[in-house]
Amino acid sequence: MHDLPFPPSCSPSEWDAFVENHPQATFLQLSSWGELKSAFDWSSRIVTLTDGPGQMRAGAQLLFRRVAGLTFAYVPRGPLTDWQDGETTSALLAQIDGAARQAGAAFVKIEPSLLDTPANRALLASYGFRPSPQSVQPRSTITLDISGSEDEILGQMKSKWRYNIRLAERKEVAVRPGEAADLRHFQTLMETTSERDGFAVHNFDYYRTAYDLLVPRHGVYLYAEYAGAVLASIVVLQCGQMAWYVWGASSDAERNRMPNHALQWAAIRWARERGAQRYDLWGIPDEIGQVAQGMADGAPIPAEEMPVDVGAFPPGDLWGVFRFKQGFGGVVGRTVGAWDRPLNSPLYQLYRGGVVLRAARAAGQSPRQMAQEAVAALLPAQSTGPRVSPPTQTVESAAEWRSALARLPEPHVLQSWEWGSLKAQTGWQARRFLLTDADRAPAAAFQYLWRQPVVRLPLRVGYVPKGPVIDWDDEVAVERTLAAVEETARRTGSLFVKIDPDVDETSLTGRRVAALLRARGWRFSPEQIQFKNTGITRLDSSEEALLDSFKSKWRYNIRLAERRGLAVRLGGEADLAAFYALYAETGRRDGFLIRPFAYYADVWRTYLAAQDDADNPAGGALLLAEHPEEAALVAGIFLLRYGRRAWYFYGASSEARRRDMPNHLLQWEGMRWARGQGCTVYDWWGAPTAPDDPEDGLQGVWHFKEGFGAELRQQIGAWDWSPAPTLWRLYQRAMPLLLDVMRRR
Repeated sequence: MHDLPFPPSCSPSEWDAFVENHPQATFLQLSSWGELKSAFDWSSRIVTLTDGPGQMRAGAQLLFRRVAGLTFAYVPRGPLTDWQDGETTSALLAQIDGAARQAGAAFVKIEPSLLDTPANRALLASYGFRPSPQSVQPRSTITLDISGSEDEILGQMKSKWRYNIRLAERKEVAVRPGEAADLRHFQTLMETTSERDGFAVHNFDYYRTAYDLLVPRHGVYLYAEYAGAVLASIVVLQCGQMAWYVWGASSDAERNRMPNHALQWAAIRWARERGAQRYDLWGIPDEIGQVAQGMADGAPIPAEEMPVDVGAFPPGDLWGVFRFKQGFGGVVGRTVGAWDRPLNSPLYQLYRGGVVLRAARAAGQSPRQMAQEAVAALLPAQSTGPRVSPPTQTVESAAEWRSALARLPEPHVLQSWEWGSLKAQTGWQARRFLLTDADRAPAAAFQYLWRQPVVRLPLRVGYVPKGPVIDWDDEVAVERTLAAVEETARRTGSLFVKIDPDVDETSLTGRRVAALLRARGWRFSPEQIQFKNTGITRLDSSEEALLDSFKSKWRYNIRLAERRGLAVRLGGEADLAAFYALYAETGRRDGFLIRPFAYYADVWRTYLAAQDDADNPAGGALLLAEHPEEAALVAGIFLLRYGRRAWYFYGASSEARRRDMPNHLLQWEGMRWARGQGCTVYDWWGAPTAPDDPEDGLQGVWHFKEGFGAELRQQIGAWDWSPAPTLWRLYQRAMPLLLDVMRRR
């Protein structure tokens, strides 16, 4: 591809002036960055929107590239527009579409500098964009405020980091800006770091071209030296009021002299001298950003407030990088990531398919072989001999579904009609299937959830949560049912289907079922959606006998909570907002992500409404612990129920009155409520995956549950079946492979 010309009304210098003064200024939109990419397999073009006098109001630098034989347009950290100004943004997007079509692009990919909030996602969707599975730039990062004095900036850092900066100076580490002659040192360091840490690097020509185009106006290559030897180097770019740490590398020598701390401090000082107000450390594990997003509804939060144990992170990858970057202070933020706007739907679908084909080539398989398997996956299976092909009937009414489940053993609440209806509100489709025996009595049932991430792309993901519902001791029925699930996956065009039934893996039945699954081509899933193991407390004894089954300390704590004035009541819809606030507080404290209120409110309202229907086997209860001296709730739990089983699904507590043992009283009252509904089993919904491993993250909560007489249930876990096994395997690694190519900026 060749460079596309700038519009006559916009020179590179005029464009750069606009970018540098824009509130969303970024080096990725500078004309020099476009020149760099154009020298290495990309093409660039700038489109602008001007007012009457010719003043630029909005614009974007588009990068074009062919991937998997298709051209796409990419707007890194753009477009630069006021997203709240619908008229301006729509006009700019129309120009972007026109330029992309002129270049033959199948779609436009953007990565705006918008925080990942529901409002911003809805805004992008309103402009016709859809979430892309492939974010090119880091979504999550740490940004430092460097607008204050040097003492104030140092004061934001961990004390050890301040010490290391001073230590580097005492140990005679010197930092200087590099020149073109130093680029060989930089390349050597990058190759050393690549080999040590396992990431790809550009060639010498790339870094040399970047130096020629970006230094000194927009960047600097800094080198840390000791006794004449280069120990480490970083590249920092600056645009407007922001600077970015873009590339970095170090040798294995003299690491105890802390050259990397010295380099970052020198980079911050360099950026401040050029008028930068913020310093972006450019990339941390996205899991960290997701935690931050859940804690503050998308707003950045201070790095030191992250509820994570940095010392427990695994070595390598970005986890070690996060340890280093977190020490400089700053805030953790996450952007909306990449969003796509298809211009040619069939070609866009081919592009998505190209992800898998690229992985196939990497695995040594030809595209022809891959295409044949992909087609086979979407066609009904051809008979190769005797095969169980059970007739199934679709269940269309809630009453019929409940009637069928009532005649089958131990139906799970995730197989309830209500659960399928809830998932249908979040992008899934739900269908219910029934198998009958010779007497037309229910033999098995399964609620099949599937979603199609891309409209008209005939690849879907299927899931039978905590199902199928069947007598797992009936080998004939099990085989018939698995065949029906597999056939449903084929008919719906599912790339794979996942099941995770409650079958005890330590029992003879569990071992037999696992062997049957393997024989039919199922694989133990690398992605366990629900807890693999759980614990149960039996409720089929008297209340006194149940209480006696608890550990003595637990019985004491229950009575202590009552003596100290705690009381538990059933909550209703009016209490949901307060319970969610308590749940959010718990998430922030304990470091787990939560969804928006609307999601939980739908779940809770649905099962509270089911509870009010005497004929419905499904239901739920909100139990709230209160104290007369506390204005707010002290703790709460939400239980789900189906038939004769109750599940402890959601729990929340405040810091107040923790020594008064509200959680012990809540669980006791939850069991009493479940017994009152006729339940004989209380499912604790989660137990250690590795019960003998003291490092298992669920050991702490399991200790609490065990005190209530919980018995460990080790289940067979989630299993996947695919009509195209090679496709399934490649699916697991296709996304990272393509991302690695696109991230080489």
